[in-house]
Amino acid sequence: MILADLELAETRAELVDVVDAMVQRVAPRTDAVLRADKAAGGVMDDALWRRLNSEIGAAGLAVPEEWGGSGASLAELAAVAEILGAQLTTVPLLGTWLALETLVRSGDAAQTATVASALEAGDALAVSFDTAQVRAEQLDGGWSLTGELDRVVDVAEATTLVLAARATDEVRWFVLPTSAVEVTRRDALDLTRSLSLVRLDGVAAQPVEVADAAALLRTMRDIAAVLIAAEQLGVAEQAVADAVAYAKEREQFGRAIGSFQAIKHCAADMATEADLARSLVEHAVWAAVEAPAALPGAAASALVEASRSACWVSAENVQIHGGIGFSWEHPAHLYFRKARSNEMLWGDVAAWAEQAFDAYAYAADAGVGES
Repeated sequence: MILADLELAETRAELVDVVDAMVQRVAPRTDAVLRADKAAGGVMDDALWRRLNSEIGAAGLAVPEEWGGSGASLAELAAVAEILGAQLTTVPLLGTWLALETLVRSGDAAQTATVASALEAGDALAVSFDTAQVRAEQLDGGWSLTGELDRVVDVAEATTLVLAARATDEVRWFVLPTSAVEVTRRDALDLTRSLSLVRLDGVAAQPVEVADAAALLRTMRDIAAVLIAAEQLGVAEQAVADAVAYAKEREQFGRAIGSFQAIKHCAADMATEADLARSLVEHAVWAAVEAPAALPGAAASALVEASRSACWVSAENVQIHGGIGFSWEHPAHLYFRKARSNEMLWGDVAAWAEQAFDAYAYAADAGVGES
């Protein structure tokens, strides 16, 4: 369990158990392929979404109580994200979490009503960090946005879009209803993920007042990386579990294939990769909650390693399953698809690796950690 600190470990463990039990009951993995097919056609899991929000308050877990949420932390979001990755859920939690976190971290009291209203109604939200593609202009005392945003997460299901845009030579944040923009759903490698193209043509938007909009953008990208890394961890560990379970059951030459040395070594390597990913994801979650100065390097490292682990482990899971692992009817390919898609969701993984290197190189040059 992520960030298992002594004070909150029991509460977080209970949350994980409750969410996991609900997902398995409402959206069991036995139906994963069917649900993924529906999601690819634009039909998300409304029943699970409603129950996660009405019974657990999943969308508002990390939202402060004064904003209408539960007042938990990013550690709880990461723990739930891990379950979402492992169970192949098709709900718009990622975009909703990031949009709400952006509004809360902005400190703009005027957005309190926006957050509280969305949580009360059980609405999904979406967010975009791509400032290069949208231009903001101030006209007649208001703001107008023009441009295109591609691969926006969960916006097809959202009622509200939060986005960063460039106004002359500075970054600014805005919020607007999705009914005011053109949303075109994209085909995605990850069938369980909703990605869309958004077109804005002189759309009126409400500005979000932020002391340092560029700093908030950098922080939110890092938080997004942590949550995807946690989801990748769920993918990797579930792929290990599935491969081991199948290796114990499948027989060749009168023996379980798990008794063959090659399969044993492969499974051991898969488990080792998943454990390494867990270490880096837990460190990134700790940084997000306890040490924001360490977040850029920790988030980037976690995303790079968790993605590498999830991609390799999910591919090996397909191989261990043999012929059935390559079939559409088996969920093994869904994990591989999710791992590959997540790896590219927030941009080139090489750029994240460079961010990790730069962060730790700077720390070394500055003498951080020296006694």
